[in-house]
This record gives sequence, C-alpha cells and structure tokens, in this order.
Amino acid sequence: MTRHDTMTSRNFPWSCDNFAVLADASSTGAVMLGKNSDRPVYDSQPLVQVPRRKHRAGEKLQLAYVSIPEAEETNATVGSAPYWCWGYEEGMNEHGVAIGNEAIFTKDLAADIAAHRAGNAPPKGLLGMELLRLGLERGKTAQESLEVMTSMLEGYGQWGSAVPMTSHAEGAYNNSYLIADPREAWVLETVGKGWIARRFLHGTTAISNQPSIREHWDLASNDLIDYAISQGWWPEEERSRFDFAFTYSDFQKPLQISHIRVQRTRELL
Repeated sequence: MTRHDTMTSRNFPWSCDNFAVLADASSTGAVMLGKNSDRPVYDSQPLVQVPRRKHRAGEKLQLAYVSIPEAEETNATVGSAPYWCWGYEEGMNEHGVAIGNEAIFTKDLAADIAAHRAGNAPPKGLLGMELLRLGLERGKTAQESLEVMTSMLEGYGQWGSAVPMTSHAEGAYNNSYLIADPREAWVLETVGKGWIARRFLHGTTAISNQPSIREHWDLASNDLIDYAISQGWWPEEERSRFDFAFTYSDFQKPLQISHIRVQRTRELL
C-alpha cells in the first residue's frame, strides 16, 4: 500500500483500490464493497475473526503507538490484518458495515515527514488500519463508524510507520476510506487530524491512492479550510469554492498510476 525507498516501480504491486456498488446499481439489490490491497510482499495478512466482547471500565487498548480507552462493548468483526498489526486493511462487522482503506499522500504529510527528518517529529498517533478496525468494532452503521473514526482521529492524530522494517519518514501515510452498510456508502479522506467525508446513496463509487473529494462534500472537520488557508495552500478569497483534493494533494508524488486505476474502475462500474 505504501511506496518507500526500498521498493522500485518495477517490483511494487500497483493495485490498492476500493469500490462500492449501492443497492440500486446491483442486480441482486445488495450493497457490495471490494478492495485490492498492495502491502509489501513480505507483509502477510491473515484473515482474523474476533467475537463481540465486553470490557471492564478503565480497560485500555494498546495499539502500535498509542493506548486508548476500550469501548464498553465491541462488535464482532472479521478482517484482513497484517501479521504485526492490530488493525485491518479491510473488514466487516456483524451489523453489515464494511470498510476498506487507501494510503494517500498530502502536503500535510510531506510537512510531517520534513519535520521528522529535521528532528522535530510530530507525536505518534493512530495507524489508518487501526482506525478502520475501531470503526468496525464501535459502529453499527456506516455513519456511526465514520463518527467513531473521525472522533478518534481528532483526538489522537495519525503519524507513524505503517510498514514493517521502515522508518516513520518512509512508512507513514495519510488515509482515505470507503465505508458501506446495507443502505449507503461514505468516502472519508483524512489529513493529519483533519478530515472530509462525502455520502453516496445511489450508484457506485471508487477510490485509489489519492485524495478524491473535490468541491462537494457532506461533513468535514471544523478547521480543514482555515488550516489550508493558513498554510498558503488555498486563497482566502476562494473559500466558498474550496477544493479539498486540489488543495491537499502532494503533487510531488506522481498521481498518474492511481488516477488511471480509479478512472478505469469507475468506467467499468
């Protein structure tokens, strides 16, 4: 899922994509979510099944870089979990919520990497795969899962290598998600502690390794636009037509391959 210096384009499997088909576009009337995952070849992903669980008050959940309070009760889940990671690359829960994630590369991430290399690293936070499983464990609908994930993101942030045997500067990335239940789907895209989300009730949608939400969205973190303006990434006078993907994409990272993949997926859908 993440490119880093020890991999070349020749041996890297360019194939991390998510798509959702809503009930009206499905011949069976069922909602479908599919995902390809391109973790490194040495990063196996056992399929994990976890039953519904209850937790004692004050119990903590230790994740890769942070410890957070456990929920009183968590949903049963099944997911594809890299062998070293508590989180899932993709998964679903007992209530029919399914989520897949993508690595995306943003200006904010580039600033964090530069700060890390300069000896001023940001605080470590949650991994995208951990956020995904938290959404499944604590949400009974797609929107509830989104609310869990964005609340956790705002509280703990995201920073730290999500690729074994790589440094934080090489293995960190921001995340986007496709979240679906039997009624709707949400695209959630994140940048640092910020986020933006778009709801889909009909048809199909697909995402890949790049921000995709442009000028139309349904929910967003409070300071998303203000932060972009403060960094000089978007002009104050154009606030009313804010374009998230254009503003936050790191154009130092090539988008050609992910752009071709997502456009082809949408064409086929």
